[in-house]
Amino acid sequence: MKTKLKLLALLGALSINAGAAEQAASGTQGELGIGYASDYFFRGERITGESTQLKAKLTTDVSVADAFVCAFANQGLQSVDSYRFAVGLADSYLDDSVGAKLGWLHREDTPGDATSELFLSVSVKTLLEPTITLYQDLDDSLTTGEISISHIIDLDVADLTLSGSVGSTETVTLDRDYYGAGAGLSKSFGGLIADVGVDYVDAENIDSETVFSAGVSIKF
Repeated sequence: MKTKLKLLALLGALSINAGAAEQAASGTQGELGIGYASDYFFRGERITGESTQLKAKLTTDVSVADAFVCAFANQGLQSVDSYRFAVGLADSYLDDSVGAKLGWLHREDTPGDATSELFLSVSVKTLLEPTITLYQDLDDSLTTGEISISHIIDLDVADLTLSGSVGSTETVTLDRDYYGAGAGLSKSFGGLIADVGVDYVDAENIDSETVFSAGVSIKF
């Protein structure tokens, strides 16, 4: 419950300060969203079943790079909260054809059991925008590597996003390879964005699952 209240407070703070931030720094952008998912998976592990989700993101130009802060909370309808919080820097190189992110990720899937990781992500802005991300656990020296691709198709009535990913993660109990593929439709109404999606999730130690999701978000 405390976790959910913390994220709601963050969402409120970002919303209240959105106008002031936009006036103070033209390079500041934010997003607030709420959604539903039939299941919540993370790195091939099923964390909860049906759930509601909240997300918040704020990005601002700090001269040397773009600084970002992201928060995500998942409230299982029949289970406990889980959440992720990340801060870091992002920049682009070679005429914006290569992007890189460096940051810190804090997550809690079990109350009282938190994990902190450093991450580095590099993406190439080509047709499928391949992205390689490495995560290093700061407590147990565990490593996760992930490769993902995505492509957006303009269908006139909406944008269709196709994506895929493959990863390998070390955990305290076992190592796990995981895979995913997804398709999503999104439509913008000014600053309001509505989206629906379907994702296929598979891993070595689980049966494959299909996840459905829907949500709305506001960009400012």
